[in-house]
Amino acid sequence: MKKILVPTDFSDCANEASRVAIKIALKTGAELYFLHIHYTIPTASHVHVDTDGGSISRHSAKEGHAKSQLHQVVKEAGSHGVRANELFVLDTGYEKIENYIAPFGIDFIVMGTHGSHGFKEIFVNTNSQKIIRESTVPVLVVKENTSWPIQNIVFASSFEDDAQLPFKTVVDFADLNESNIHLLYVNVPFAFQETDVIMKKMKEFHETCPRSSTCSMNIFNSLNEERGILKFSESVKADLIALTTHGRPGFLQIMAKSITESLANHSTIPILCINTHKW
Repeated sequence: MKKILVPTDFSDCANEASRVAIKIALKTGAELYFLHIHYTIPTASHVHVDTDGGSISRHSAKEGHAKSQLHQVVKEAGSHGVRANELFVLDTGYEKIENYIAPFGIDFIVMGTHGSHGFKEIFVNTNSQKIIRESTVPVLVVKENTSWPIQNIVFASSFEDDAQLPFKTVVDFADLNESNIHLLYVNVPFAFQETDVIMKKMKEFHETCPRSSTCSMNIFNSLNEERGILKFSESVKADLIALTTHGRPGFLQIMAKSITESLANHSTIPILCINTHKW
């Protein structure tokens, strides 16, 4: 985590993402990039503008206010000794957060969500769920009043080979606060596997934990994956749920497009999404 992108709309949940990003930066020495995509008036051929210029004036005032807010967010990070940059982008409907990952060398994203209200209320004109599904860098989705430091991390996976490298990201994140890692396989009726088969896969991951005494192996039986992940996470008082997307067939085969996004939208626990497609 050397360069962290923090999309913001200055809402309470976005401010929480900024707070968490600052804490991560203080631990890792990462540089922060605060991004605000500001909707602007389309070209004259596509919009009617009042003859008195009222629409333009109001838009200009909102733009100026947004720039001021972004500056304050960056200033706040700087007051903690964190290197921070502001990215203010005027959007006519085509800008995407993922457009700023490669140009700035971003390797981690921290973003907020309103919980049950979901992404649609946060980043208008930005397909935030697509970020989770297709981002080539890990995405940390935080909620209001996120616990810090994070003490318990649940890593839910099918534990196939393509999850080995993404798991290193989870381990690195756990190392920030010496968090406990709970390896979790949710055994569901339509994809039932016997315990010895699952444990064999999990042991390969357990052996890579630098602190094996704080890395547990768990199998949870449930009617569906999302329910199982949430119920187990609540039972261990998890501060973070880590998931891989685009995995090989297994119990997470449909998670990339539905369960991960649903958990990110509706879980009260922060979600760390890691796209295995990168590897």
